[in-house]
Amino acid sequence: MRSAQIIFLVAALAVAPSLVQGQTTTLTQAGYTGLGITPNAHLLGWGRTEFTYDNQLPGVVSDPTGHNFVVGFGLLPNLEVAGRLATNSLNRNCFTEGCGVRDLSASGKLGIGLDAAHRFSIAAGAADIGGKATNFRTYYGVLTFNQGPYEASAGLARRSGVRSGGPRSPLDGPFAAAAWQPLPWVRGQVEYTGGNAWAGVRLFAPSQWLPEGWQAYAGANLRLNDNNLTRRSWLTAGLSIPLYKVPDLPGTGPKAPLPALTGAQLPQPSYEARVLPAPAAPEASATATAPVAAAPALPATPLLPLAAAAPAAPTATAPPVTTAAAPTVQVTDGRLHELASALQAKGLEDISVGRMPDGTLAVRANNASYNWNFADALGAALGAVARTLGDTKAGYRLVLTQRQIPLVAVTGQTDCLRQWINNDAKACAGGQLSTPGTGALEALHEGAAWIVRNQQPSTHTLRVALSPVLRTNIGTELGALDFSAGVNVGLQLPLWDGASVEWRRNVPLANTSDYAPSGAFGFRRIRNETERFALVQTVRVPLERWLAPGNDVQALRWGLAGLTAQATVGRIGSTFDGVDGALRWEPGEGRHRVSGEAGYFRNSRFGEFNAGPAHATPLLASYRYSVIPTRTYLEATGGQFMNNDRGFQLGLRQWFSDVAVAAYYRRTRFSGDSTRQFIGVEISVPIGPRRDMTPTHHVQVTGTPRFTHDVETLVRDKNNAVRTGFGVIPPTPSLDATFNSDRAGLVYFEDNIPRIRDAAR
Repeated sequence: MRSAQIIFLVAALAVAPSLVQGQTTTLTQAGYTGLGITPNAHLLGWGRTEFTYDNQLPGVVSDPTGHNFVVGFGLLPNLEVAGRLATNSLNRNCFTEGCGVRDLSASGKLGIGLDAAHRFSIAAGAADIGGKATNFRTYYGVLTFNQGPYEASAGLARRSGVRSGGPRSPLDGPFAAAAWQPLPWVRGQVEYTGGNAWAGVRLFAPSQWLPEGWQAYAGANLRLNDNNLTRRSWLTAGLSIPLYKVPDLPGTGPKAPLPALTGAQLPQPSYEARVLPAPAAPEASATATAPVAAAPALPATPLLPLAAAAPAAPTATAPPVTTAAAPTVQVTDGRLHELASALQAKGLEDISVGRMPDGTLAVRANNASYNWNFADALGAALGAVARTLGDTKAGYRLVLTQRQIPLVAVTGQTDCLRQWINNDAKACAGGQLSTPGTGALEALHEGAAWIVRNQQPSTHTLRVALSPVLRTNIGTELGALDFSAGVNVGLQLPLWDGASVEWRRNVPLANTSDYAPSGAFGFRRIRNETERFALVQTVRVPLERWLAPGNDVQALRWGLAGLTAQATVGRIGSTFDGVDGALRWEPGEGRHRVSGEAGYFRNSRFGEFNAGPAHATPLLASYRYSVIPTRTYLEATGGQFMNNDRGFQLGLRQWFSDVAVAAYYRRTRFSGDSTRQFIGVEISVPIGPRRDMTPTHHVQVTGTPRFTHDVETLVRDKNNAVRTGFGVIPPTPSLDATFNSDRAGLVYFEDNIPRIRDAAR
């Protein structure tokens, strides 16, 4: 008896029907969640990615033996997407050796539950929706019933794109499946579709063997009748990884009452306040604290641990807060120097500490070390303030910058900040948040008398960055996976506020033969050359001074302080010399972001094969909307791209903490050529430590805040040839990168208040 049959029979007999065990979701060889061949109405868990491998290509009637790779993402609570590479051979050249089937495709599925007990669910999806060679395309709908360890599914599928004798999806017409998982570590299953039947077993690794939240499994599949869609048996293996714990959706958790703030914690005059629930309502104190004098009009958010309530309308004439207050504790100059040293020890730079005319403390610092996420830098700075001055009742105004551009401010009182960080049940609000979209942050420090000025200056530190570089071609006629890998060595020296000079050089490390200089993809190989040598200047554009001087309400309404500009002059993208200008506007709370970019470049390598146009004149506009409950970005970019092709790109980007997964559709064309359409999946991850080394001895070695790689395929194209150079964004330093990878709005910091407090601890 074959080994697969033995495994299946042993697992099927390992019965314990009295144990109630829910079903474990797994990804199939076709790119959708299901059993082995058929789908069910389950979805990949939101925030999970899963990798699956089968040593079989079900549906390849000529020879189903091969390699089937699938990677899927639970992109949204009701949506999964997946990419699939199905190939009979890994290295054979289809033009000269014959490679059998080699198909790169995408899949997607939408699903919802039908009852509160989660017994019934329904889903619809499509497989193999990309590329000209739609060998396995099928559309389906499925209904699934779950009851403890038992699962049953039934649905209807429609296969398309089938050539006589060619590959095809096994899924066509009515289908049904059943599964039984009596124990957490074993599942048996049987499936039927199109007159054919299969059985299988999945063995799951114990959770204690793996990192928290991970899932690994292996399995065997067995054909139950005579058909030419699969071999008699084959093996399956998979690994599922949580990208991050996703947020609770509105209405899914308990709601706490909204406590009133008291004394100095009340909103400042002209402030728009968002009252957040605290662990417990603060008790009235016999001795009131002194109010902090009013700062310029900025909407703000008290720093408390849970999600923000709806904002109140901004008011310009709110009366001053008056209380019978004890005098604020005086903070000596020595304590201010101590605070500056604490901020420096946390890896911050350009540190200034002083006093405002009203007696509150002015604190300013630049983030140099927390390049994964600016929220960590904010937490570290607040922690330093609380530990150094938390035994006083001093008011503070903290402004934190990136590239010396103010990104976020917090105003509050030091003793309350320490209570908030310690999660004291009687904590008052730790402070109030504000961002450039809600007002000019520089105004918070107008008139400050600095005791410490520009400690640990950024201009004295050379940044050394090491970043991986990867270029790939997947599922082509030349090979299943061709790549060129290297490292980008970068040097950056800040010159003055917002300005720096950058030099980056690519160094090749390894490549496949098709990426050799004489290979088919040799023109795309990573070369030993300068990738960027440029002067970059970033400034905030003070529109509020020009269009609404003295009118804080109008400046807030139009987000006039939220406009930033950047100019880049020099060499970019290894071959282009010229100038590029960019604008970024993020008004209000940061739900909306509008950007524009224009440039002119001369190509120093023009005339070489696929080296690009003689002159590049990109002109692009983009828009992003942030869906806060799910941390989803809806993005659109259009205009003339780097290589002078014109078109647009629409995308959905899902954030899982510092990991982002995006799916996009691009439509673009070069002058005189036909329109090309692409769909793709992009993953973006930080590489290196969460906190880089502290800038000391005039040198700082940093990691990679954002490594991004995408895989895309042509759709609706008569010619399936590899297409490159479409929809390229100018490879200049990105303004979004300065703004915490486009995560610097007030609503983003509100959503990450727990992370800020954790970093403060």
